[in-house]
Amino acid sequence: MALFQPALNFNFIVSLWDVEASLFGSPALGAVVGAVASAVLGGFSEVQGLNAELDMETYEEGGKQDGPHRFVKRSKFSNLVFKSGVSPNPGLWDWYRGVASGTGPRKRKNGLIMLTERGSLASGAGPLAGLLRVPIAIWRFSNGYPERMQGPTLNARGNEVAIESMEISHEGLERLSPTMLPGVGAVAGALGL
Repeated sequence: MALFQPALNFNFIVSLWDVEASLFGSPALGAVVGAVASAVLGGFSEVQGLNAELDMETYEEGGKQDGPHRFVKRSKFSNLVFKSGVSPNPGLWDWYRGVASGTGPRKRKNGLIMLTERGSLASGAGPLAGLLRVPIAIWRFSNGYPERMQGPTLNARGNEVAIESMEISHEGLERLSPTMLPGVGAVAGALGL
């Protein structure tokens, strides 16, 4: 079965939404509608920074000869970097400008990065076929701010795709089970997973 083959790293979907409009933990219809209205579904070509590490402290106890004690201090997370082809939609730049200038709302965003299976649950190749793929792995970050925007390198002698990138500083990254998404548990059960 194709579901148990290694996932390819190009089948992924990114979504961002305002922290105030939570998609998780709030059953209120207004919160769901607000989350959908503030969501950004990304057509990103690359995502970097899905890293987490523990900051450790070493304590050398006198008289203990077999090694030092090691204690966990805190988690550290790398900034996330999202790269995409330049498009007419300035949504990410508008978010950056609002946070940087202080003239607009300084909204933090939460987000999901979802790695999906190769095949689609829908027949045909319609515009929503990518959204109907079975999730393999999901990372959720919280309380993100756009720390850096980088426009494309323009060169009249080349023919590469114009790529811009956004670096997001955040307060936490976790990997979720795909069954934690609403509706995915039922699909996984129907497939016998």
